[in-house]
Amino acid sequence: MAITTFRDEISRLKKGIRIAWIINFAIIWILCIAIGVVFTLSTRVSNQQLATQMLIIAAISLVISIIVMFFVSNYSTRILLEAPAGDAVHLAEGQIFNIVEEMAIAANLPKIPEVYLLRGSGVANAYACADNLGNTQVVITQELLDVLDNREELQGVIGHEIGHIVEGDSQAMTKLVALTSTTALIAGAAGRMMFWGGGRRSNDNREGGNNPLAIVIIIISFIFLIVAPLLAKVAESYMSRERESRADASSVQFTRNPTALASALLALERGSRKEDKQSLKNFNQTIGPVAFFNPMSLKMSLSTHPTTRKRIEKLREMGAQIDPDNLQI
Repeated sequence: MAITTFRDEISRLKKGIRIAWIINFAIIWILCIAIGVVFTLSTRVSNQQLATQMLIIAAISLVISIIVMFFVSNYSTRILLEAPAGDAVHLAEGQIFNIVEEMAIAANLPKIPEVYLLRGSGVANAYACADNLGNTQVVITQELLDVLDNREELQGVIGHEIGHIVEGDSQAMTKLVALTSTTALIAGAAGRMMFWGGGRRSNDNREGGNNPLAIVIIIISFIFLIVAPLLAKVAESYMSRERESRADASSVQFTRNPTALASALLALERGSRKEDKQSLKNFNQTIGPVAFFNPMSLKMSLSTHPTTRKRIEKLREMGAQIDPDNLQI
């Protein structure tokens, strides 16, 4: 089996963030165009008038999309700070703090992230977040400590979260989650306005016949208003899967112990089967895209994480000594 270094893995996956942002910007822009079409475009226009109106709608939508992206980029980091259930206790000493400190030094971070122990979430997990000012946090749930067998496995998990911080993933994913929510809100608001009688019907009372091309454009716009949130979710899931693989590779870089991380993933996979389904669902809805491990979306096309099996197979390529029989999960 060929060995893949963490540098190879990171280089291959760096394109994921850029691609996801481009896709989401395109979705926002097209969504704004669709709203403009549905609410302003008349079916009784000439082809020349149609072309002029579409250019105006596209230009205005582009400006709106840039503004939306700007505000999401600068004000979205609050989401992860207040999202999960449970009682977060700030740690300034102890084993968890020491491991975070070790991994931060190994990653050459300029300062040690704040460390929190989350009690009462009902889920064995961890996540990291960061804001535009460089403030970072690593959050470990009490249930995670109960599931892992040793310090090396905890190092692997924390190394993974530090990897997110180093590569800017924590900040980027917070923004992407907010952007996905914004897309859903915009599409939902447009749908409610149409339901309550808004729209472009008053513009169609002028003389002249209907332009078939205008009708087709309006129908396509209606369809896009419905599917836009789903498309944004696909982009979010794609980016999340890419970043999880990259953070696994970073953890291997910091710990030099791919076996420990693979063992931690196996422990979480098996432990999640005993956890309360409602707690898992609640955690998934708030922290799922940025969590270390997301058992609620395994084997789904919109999964925010690669399957545990795929993650462990990647770690085996980087040298993890895991019995293949353990991959029957």
